[in-house]
Formats: sequence, C-alpha cells, structure tokens
Amino acid sequence: MSSLNFNYNHNHFTKTIQLYGDRAGGEGNFEFAGLAELQNQKLLLVHGNIQSLEQTHDWRRLYRLIKLAERLNLPATFWNLHILKSATRLYNTSLALGTAIRDIQTEILKFPYPIISVFDENYDWGDHLVEYIPLDGSVIVLLNEQIPTEPSKLKQNHLKIIHKQEDLQMEILKLLQDLSNIPKDELIIRRLDSFNTPK
Repeated sequence: MSSLNFNYNHNHFTKTIQLYGDRAGGEGNFEFAGLAELQNQKLLLVHGNIQSLEQTHDWRRLYRLIKLAERLNLPATFWNLHILKSATRLYNTSLALGTAIRDIQTEILKFPYPIISVFDENYDWGDHLVEYIPLDGSVIVLLNEQIPTEPSKLKQNHLKIIHKQEDLQMEILKLLQDLSNIPKDELIIRRLDSFNTPK
C-alpha cells in the first residue's frame, strides 16, 4: 500500500498516515484509512462515512489494511463503520462484493489483536440504537440520548457509552487495554458470536 497523506487532521489522534492502494482498482470511500497514534498507542484506523462499504473496492482496501495491521502487530479501530450490519445487507448483492466481504470476515475472525468500533455523535443510528455489540467492543458517543442497553451489560460486553466528546480518547485507550488482556482464542470466539447474532 502507498501513503499519500501524512498527518491527516483527525481531531482525536496525534499522528496519522493515510494509506491507499488497491491492485484491482479503486481507493475505497473512507474519511480516513491508515495508521494512527493516540498518545503512545499505535493502531489501524478506518474512519467511515455514509458511503463507505458500498462498493467492492471499499472492502478490498479494508482487507489489505487489516493484513497490514496484523503484520505490524497493531490493534484495529473502525470509526463510524458498522461492519457486520453492512456485510449482512450487501453480501448477496453480487459475486464480487460477496467474495470481498467473505474475505474480510475471515480476516477479522482470525485477527490476533483487539478490534473495536467507535461511533461518534455524527453516526446515524436511524430509528434504533445499538442492538448488539460489534466485534470485540465499542465506544459510543450519545449526546442527550438514553443508554440503549442495561448498565449491568456494559462492562460484560465491552460497550462503553459516553456523553461527552472529550472523554473519547481516554475510553478508547482503556478499552484497548482491557481487550489486550483477553486471550486470542477468546477474542475469536466472541467474534464468531457477533457474526452469528441475528442482525
């Protein structure tokens, strides 16, 4: 993959390197996709928008980024990207798209480092809030919203609801630290449960 944008301005990260490159053509539609640093924590960051994950090249770029993160021993953070919801909706729309989605699912399942989701106040939940916990854990910013699950389940599911943007960095770091203490095999089992949860 190639880098065309060093130090992309992302409010929550001190250093970023945006990465591109898809041998099959197309860069993918993301606000940001590449490497980032939050304090001293290096990670893969993929920040989506309402048009992300609609095309095959989006999934191909995501696949190559996940493979790169594994080689670099980095956790992954998907920002405003509901991977499982998009995969379920689009899987049967075309052979090429279904194949790309299946490749991503396989890589996610065996990825040996934590994968978290972050949903900020700009994410559109539609008429419902989160119904299940995607991947290893999530940090969700809900401004003036009720908590969409029982408080007793938050820690168990590694779901953190916050109501202030300024708490986001700290909660991301805490979640990554908590998940780094979970054995790889247990992470994989949890991901299998996520993919098998009715959407």
